[in-house]
Amino acid sequence: MNRAPTNPIKHLLAFRLLLVTLFLGALILFEFIWPHESASVPIPLYSFIVLTYILTILYALRLTKVVKLEQFIQQQLLTDATLIAGLLYLTGGFYSLFFPLFYFIILGGTLYLKRQYTITLLFYCTSLYLLVIFAHIYNPFQNFLPLPPLLGSNHKIVSQLFFNLAPFYLTAFILSFIAKERLDTRERLQKATSDLKEFKDLNEHIIASIDSGLITTDPQLAINSINQAGSTILGLKENSILTHNLHEIIPGLPPATENQERQRHEIIYQQPRDRQLVLGFSFTPLIKSHNRKSGWILIFQDLTELKEIEERLQAADKMATIGRLSAGIAHEIRNPLAAISGSIEILAKDLPQEDETHQRLLQIVLKESTRLDRLISDFLGFSHLKGKKQTLTNLITLLKDLVFLFRSQFPHTRFDENYHTDNFPIKANPEQLEQIFWNLFKNALEAIDNYGEITISSRIQKSGVLSNNLTPHDDPLGNPDPDDSDPTWAEIMICDNGPGIKDEISREIFEPFFTTKASGTGLGLYIVFQLTRINNGNIQLGKRENGAQGTCARISFPKAGLGT
Repeated sequence: MNRAPTNPIKHLLAFRLLLVTLFLGALILFEFIWPHESASVPIPLYSFIVLTYILTILYALRLTKVVKLEQFIQQQLLTDATLIAGLLYLTGGFYSLFFPLFYFIILGGTLYLKRQYTITLLFYCTSLYLLVIFAHIYNPFQNFLPLPPLLGSNHKIVSQLFFNLAPFYLTAFILSFIAKERLDTRERLQKATSDLKEFKDLNEHIIASIDSGLITTDPQLAINSINQAGSTILGLKENSILTHNLHEIIPGLPPATENQERQRHEIIYQQPRDRQLVLGFSFTPLIKSHNRKSGWILIFQDLTELKEIEERLQAADKMATIGRLSAGIAHEIRNPLAAISGSIEILAKDLPQEDETHQRLLQIVLKESTRLDRLISDFLGFSHLKGKKQTLTNLITLLKDLVFLFRSQFPHTRFDENYHTDNFPIKANPEQLEQIFWNLFKNALEAIDNYGEITISSRIQKSGVLSNNLTPHDDPLGNPDPDDSDPTWAEIMICDNGPGIKDEISREIFEPFFTTKASGTGLGLYIVFQLTRINNGNIQLGKRENGAQGTCARISFPKAGLGT
């Protein structure tokens, strides 16, 4: 059962206790000053005070069981009115000086009760007062508690009664009016407070929901607030940011100047986790009333991915231009080059074998012509990187056929194969798949100089995210194969035991024209990367796991029907 709030009751109890205590103190002081004149009064008054204390204690004990607050307050006020009537009877009846205590009853009613309950209290107090006067006229306890006789005519008594009750009712009316105004004001204040809280909550939710960072500062750039997105972008906790100077938190930020209304900046920001971000900032003055600037608003965003996309788009545009150029000149160069190569071969045959110098020069020309022809072929392949017709292709069968071909051509190389299955259908262009794996096998053979070991393996995974914790020697059958109805990808691993790839070049390995070979064009792995993406796959090139020597290429394709 829900308990009612007890604050109003506590106020009433505390006020009653204070009033009775003051009354007790005044009575004791009165006894001390005029002990003989008040000898007949103290015993009933002390009894009245003790009774009031006992009732207050009982009310306090009942606080934990209060359910209906208004009803409990009304009961207290009715009891208090009855006690006041008894006090009036004990202290002179009609001539008692304590009639104004009824005002406190009406005040309590107007503060804590509804209007109809206050009216009930008003008439109840009036009835009690008339009852006291009636008891004064016909005093049944004259022998025990003698009251002074009523002096004067009935007209004077009625007049005195009127002058007591008229201010009482007028005060009740004024208090009722004030209470109504207070209630209306409180309701308006509560509504305004509620609206303000809702507006504040909405404002906080909006600020918390935006994915941009938001910082407010004072005019000296001391940080006053920061939203959750801002803390996340900066990689710092809110309590480690507040009250600090903005330039301490973001060292590379240019200073805010007064002669600009809005300032935009881009800086490189170093996160505590050693990650570099490109942050875009916008400075705006924080204006309060009367166009008075009270600080700055700083809005910032993480532009790192956007900048990477821009760089990739610029690189793609540059490569497209180069591709169009290479496609245009390749055919024009190839025919004269073929004629030059053929003429050199004829000259080489006609020259005497004893002329070693000229023979050597001719061989150099032939070698460079062959390299130039290979460069033109790579350029042509680069310029024709586009999607071709994709068909249902068994990835494992295509891979086995290529391994068989390389095994027959390179007998000094050991090829180890370990496949999770013999059948994994994907939707791709077979010619482009062969070009992908052909280039990867050629790279592996060049890494081991045709002598060494190349391991080819495959496994099933649930997504296209390439695994970083597998070695080519992991048993792909170590985990149960997923159900055929589940989305699955095949991950192919082609690993060699050559010198391996350096960490500093691993991020640039798929960039166009990047090569570590003296005679390479830097387009082979770039073409592999692009063809893999064209055929819905992902590729990764790096070191072998567990400290093993060599390089491992991981490439994954989705099963036919998944994302194709």
